Amino acid sequence: MIPNRIKSKIEKSALINELPGVPAKTEDWEKLTRTIFERIARKINQEVTKNVIGSPHLIKDYLLFGENEFESIKFKYSIKTMDEFIHLLKMMNQQKPYVWISGKTLQGYWNNSNAKERKLNVLLSFLNIGINDWDYWKSPQENNSEATQEYHDKNNNGTRFLLRKHFVGHYFRYYQKSDQSRVLIKTPFVIKEDAKHIVTIATKTIGHQYESSNMVIRDGALYVECENLDWNEKENYIFNIGFETNPKIISGVSNTLDRKGHAIAIKNLLVKQETPYDYNKCEGMEIPFDHPMNLSEEDALVLNFIKNRGNNIITTSYIHSLEELRADTMLKQIV
Repeated sequence: MIPNRIKSKIEKSALINELPGVPAKTEDWEKLTRTIFERIARKINQEVTKNVIGSPHLIKDYLLFGENEFESIKFKYSIKTMDEFIHLLKMMNQQKPYVWISGKTLQGYWNNSNAKERKLNVLLSFLNIGINDWDYWKSPQENNSEATQEYHDKNNNGTRFLLRKHFVGHYFRYYQKSDQSRVLIKTPFVIKEDAKHIVTIATKTIGHQYESSNMVIRDGALYVECENLDWNEKENYIFNIGFETNPKIISGVSNTLDRKGHAIAIKNLLVKQETPYDYNKCEGMEIPFDHPMNLSEEDALVLNFIKNRGNNIITTSYIHSLEELRADTMLKQIV
């Protein structure tokens, strides 16, 4: 959760309080509508953009976003360097600034959702807090025991009880590479319980780390929302768990956006491991379909399962009208 000292500083900001709809009493912020949070986010984004233009090291040192996110920025805006991005920021309309943080994210923070470190950096940049003091401002306060207890209480629901009782363990997650090349990805996936008995899920892709922000078991399916630990991006998983109490294999899909912004669904297989491994040291690996080398029996079985099916990845097109639907249908008929 966002530290209370950062919350309080933003709630008392003169720049924020001059916006229409922002209440005088800070205890009313949790009740604010998305529209008001969007106004607040726009003001924050305007000020952070000014700060970045004046202090380019904020992005050149990747303090406000990660290197992977900048790769997506370069692709989206057809730029090659940080200097080109800074020039782009200077040219942007102040009423539509670059989105360092969204109203949806802010609304989540004021309703006890988790905050990524770089998003906290964005808020501290807006508040003009010196970088040397960032660690202090981001550290938990001693008087946040009530918030910790509230989070702990939320953890003691049916979903986490079932996960704790039947599914905690080390898995490997397998899926076909999202560009549909003939490559199988094998990555670590753990369902774990920490010292405070809070159950979470952690997984990796090639170069990215994710942790669960929300989980629910409903109608025999486990729904998991995971957040990228390095930049502002999410993945969602749906696993078919049924009424099994000790499954060796769990099947499901992961849902996300590709580099072009198209929604995709990728078939996933989780294979539980009898022997735990060191998650922090375990990285994802690629297994080619056609020339696999030195595979274990487990890897070979999963590889054959994936490579012999043609529906491992479902992609979408941008279709917003009947005319686009008709054109897309005719194109596929020609092909």
